[in-house]
Amino acid sequence: MTDAHRQAKEAPEAVREIIRRAGHELRNALSGVAVNVEVVRSRAGREGPGVELTSFAERASAQVEEASKLTDGLLALVSSVLSAQAAGTLKEPARHGAGSRIELMIYGDAAAAILTDIERLASRIGVGVEQHGPSVILTILPEGKSHSKD
Repeated sequence: MTDAHRQAKEAPEAVREIIRRAGHELRNALSGVAVNVEVVRSRAGREGPGVELTSFAERASAQVEEASKLTDGLLALVSSVLSAQAAGTLKEPARHGAGSRIELMIYGDAAAAILTDIERLASRIGVGVEQHGPSVILTILPEGKSHSKD
C-alpha cells in the first residue's frame, strides 16, 4: 500500500472526530430549541396570551440559527473532504485524536464561502484552521480548547 493510499484510508478518522464534535454541538443547539419551545407552549397554555414569551421565543430562534450555521459548516467540510479525497489531495499524518490533522485543497469560486462556513464550525468544536492558498489544514485540538461553552 502506498503512503498516499494509507493516508487517504486514515483521513476518515479525523473526519469522524470532527463530525462527532459537530454532532454534539448540533444536538446542544436543537435541545435548547426544544426546551424554549416547550416553555412557550406550556406557559401560553397555562397563563393565556398575555404572558411574556418573547425571551424564550428569541432564544429558540437564536438556537435554530446556530444549528443552521453548524449544519452549513458540517456540510461544507464533508463536501470538501469528499472532493479532496476524490481528487487525491486529501492528506492526514498517521495520528488520531487531539493533535491529529487533515489537509485538503479548496478551490473554485465558492472557496471563500466554504472556508467561512468551515471556520465557523471549527471555532465551535475545537478544531484549528490554517489556510495557505488553496490548502486548508484542520487540526483537532484537545477537548475543551477553543470549544463551545454550551
